[in-house]
Parts: sequence; C-alpha cells; structure tokens
Amino acid sequence: MTDVATRGPRQPGQTEDGARRLSVAVINDYDVVVRGVESMLAPFDDRVRVVGPEFAPAAEEPADVALLDTFAGRRRTLARAAELVRAGSVEHVVLYTWDAAPEFVRGAKEAGASGVLLKTRSGEVLVKSLERIASGEKIGLEPGNGIEPAMRVVELSDRESEVLALIALGLTNGEIAEELYLSIETVKTYVKRLYAKLGVHNRAQAALAASTHQLTPRPSN
Repeated sequence: MTDVATRGPRQPGQTEDGARRLSVAVINDYDVVVRGVESMLAPFDDRVRVVGPEFAPAAEEPADVALLDTFAGRRRTLARAAELVRAGSVEHVVLYTWDAAPEFVRGAKEAGASGVLLKTRSGEVLVKSLERIASGEKIGLEPGNGIEPAMRVVELSDRESEVLALIALGLTNGEIAEELYLSIETVKTYVKRLYAKLGVHNRAQAALAASTHQLTPRPSN
C-alpha cells in the first residue's frame, strides 16, 4: 500500500487519493447568479473544481460539465446549450433551473443536453447528480423523472419581506439589524426562516428570489 506522504503534492485537478476531480464551468450572463452557484459547490471542492467558461474545442483539458443556469432566459439557455454541444467544447452540458416544463425538457433533450437539474435540491444532491452525469448517466430528460415545477412564490410576513428586500440590496445581517432596529440574532432567525421558505441556500440565491416577490429596488435614474 502506498503511503499518502509518498504521493507528492496534490495536483489542481486531483482529490486527496489521487483521483481526478470533476471540473465544472458555471455559465450565466449575471455574475451574481454564477457566484451563487459557485458558493453552493465550494463546500465540495474535494470532489469538484470550478473552472472558467472559456471553452475551446482544441483545449488541452475541456471542462467535464458546463452547468448553464437558466435565470433570465430559458430559450436563450437552450440555444447556448445547443451551441456548446455542437462545438464539442465541453463533455457534458447540464441545465440548472427552478422549474422544468415538459416543453423545456424536450428542448433540452433536442439540444443534446446531458441533464436537467432543479435548484430546489441541496448542494450535495447537485454534486452527486453532476458526478452521475459525468459518468455517462442522463438525468431529468425523460417523462416521469421527478422534474416538477418549483414553487417560487411563497407567503412571507411583512418583516420577512423587509429582510428579503434588504438582502437584495446587499446588506449584511448587521446592517439589516441596524436599519430595522432589531438584534442581530433576530435578523439571523429571519434569514434562516427565509432560506427554508424560499428553498435557497445562500444570500445570492435569496437576492434572486426577491425579484419573484417584487422586492428588488427600482433602477436609479
């Protein structure tokens, strides 16, 4: 048996036992969306590594998976997925969405995508699904596969709505507490409750969910 100390330093694309980590490129036109997905993957950096979205068919090491977030464009995302598949610049193209209507799933299949994954799932499930897809499995592309519309709009109390609106502005828990004359522990409780109600896992995702509840600020003139 080879001792771990004799293996040498771990390479960027390897796990601690020498296996190759899954490389994933997160793609969306909005930086806040990309950062939100990357933050979900960050706790699993022993299994996946996030790479840039700049693909080239002749690249020495193309990404294993291109994870296309559908925020702000279902049809555009399908078109982009088809382009990536045709170019052969990435091994697997996966669509990441809050909901997946039958027409959308059909479009993903026709585009040549390897999978359709819901944002309502945990980070652990997301990583496991990406690993399964990278191994050759197709997920979310057949009828009866468990892809159901996600409930985006939920009932929020007035205080929860206020906290969500301030999260969308980029305020920290401390800043929200100061603005609303609340203790920081109370704000943390509201934030935790919002995450559970909205089915999100971090502030970036909560900020995106705010738009569904019309709680994003108007553009300044």
